Amino acid sequence: METLNKFLAKNAHRLWKDKYLNDCIFMVQRLSNFEDFESKPLDEFKASDIYAFMDHLSKQGLKDTTINRYLACFSVVFSMAVEQEIMTQAPKVRWKKARNSRPRFFSDTEVKDLTEFLADSDHPWMADFVTLGVNTGMRLGEIVGINNEDTKKTSGTLSDCGQFITLHNTKNGDERLVPLNIKAQQALANLDNCPSKFYSHRKFYNTWNEARDALARGDEHFVFHVLRHTCATRLAMEFNVDAITLGKILGHKSQATTAKYVHAQPSSLQNIMSKLEATREAS
Repeated sequence: METLNKFLAKNAHRLWKDKYLNDCIFMVQRLSNFEDFESKPLDEFKASDIYAFMDHLSKQGLKDTTINRYLACFSVVFSMAVEQEIMTQAPKVRWKKARNSRPRFFSDTEVKDLTEFLADSDHPWMADFVTLGVNTGMRLGEIVGINNEDTKKTSGTLSDCGQFITLHNTKNGDERLVPLNIKAQQALANLDNCPSKFYSHRKFYNTWNEARDALARGDEHFVFHVLRHTCATRLAMEFNVDAITLGKILGHKSQATTAKYVHAQPSSLQNIMSKLEATREAS
């Protein structure tokens, strides 16, 4: 009998690489206060169970976007369970209709504080993960894949000059060429000297959660993926990288996805309108 808890423990590494593990941990914490979901056999889960849990979260005051993140965890877990023939089919549940919102991103101070905190932790290699995340926009699973000795040959190939890395196993299945600035190259070099056995989802999330509690008062949205948002926002707003180029760097198939990372500042809008006014006066 495969329970939710046992399944998560058995598939923790895969969930970590696919960036779902931290949300799954939060989900299990929520489930511990809701009926007996943790010990419930996976093949007994029904759509009505998930809807009841979603309603429970709504009554606790959680936003629809947060509830959808937990629902995404269930979706991934159920899909994996079907793949492993533990479930015959996954329950079909409609997502909450959440308002479009801009992704959270870290300020320069937050990145600095986070990097320093992790560099002084028991697992300083995590600081290099942060440097790679904020300087390349790579997902956590992509970074883990590059530096895991078992998958290094298939996950990423570093160019001879060391200025680009080609990711072979990405979320959308397409290869992606990622440019590396000096900071990213140095972080990658540091990780090359760190045996992959040091990487552990347990070590990572325990230390990350310590950083989150210390720097962000336990904010559930203080997650590694925000570094990807931060990189995208910096490229778009500080360096005026166009949406098409930004989408290629991040590996987006849809420009609508890329558009979420472009935060139009009032000063930028004012400059654009000033240029329009100057052009009309000149004509």
